[in-house]
Amino acid sequence: LGETWYELTTLRIDTIKTVEDTLNTQLTALCHHKIVQAQAELEQTKAKPDRPLPAPCEQLLALHSTQPLGDLTANALNSPLSRSLLELTHAQSSRLQGLSDELENTRKALRERKLIERAKGLIMAHQSMSEEEAYRFLRKTSMDQSKSMADMAQSILDLSAMLQRKE
Repeated sequence: LGETWYELTTLRIDTIKTVEDTLNTQLTALCHHKIVQAQAELEQTKAKPDRPLPAPCEQLLALHSTQPLGDLTANALNSPLSRSLLELTHAQSSRLQGLSDELENTRKALRERKLIERAKGLIMAHQSMSEEEAYRFLRKTSMDQSKSMADMAQSILDLSAMLQRKE
C-alpha cells in the first residue's frame, strides 16, 4: 500500500511540476514581452510626449472573451484576474514544494525502515533472536551509542559486509 501511494504521489507531483514549469515558461516569456513592449512605449513617449496613455478602465475592457482560458496573455496581466492567477500559481508552487518535501521525508523514512529491517534480519540470523528481540537489541544498542536506529542499522550492515569480504 505504501509503495502504491508513493508511486501515485510521485506521478502526481511530477505532473504538477510539468504544469508549474509550463506556467513559469509562459510567465517568463510574457514578462520579457511586456518589458520589450514597455521599453518601446517609453521610447515612443520620449519621441512624442503629447500621446495620451490609455486609462486603466480601457485596459480592463481590452480583455476579450475570445482569449483562451489558461493562457497568460499580455492583456490578462492588466486585469485583477492576473493577480488571482499569480497568487494561485504561487500558492500551487508552495503546495508543490510542501508535497515535494513530504515525499522526500517519506522516501527517507522508507530507506531508514529498509535499513532497520535488513539489520534486524542479520541480528536474528547471527544471534538466534526473534524479530522483537532483535528490534529491542538494535534499539538499545543505538541508544547506548547515541545514534539513530537507522545509523546503527547502517553500521551493522557495513560491518557485516566488511566481515563477509574477509571470509
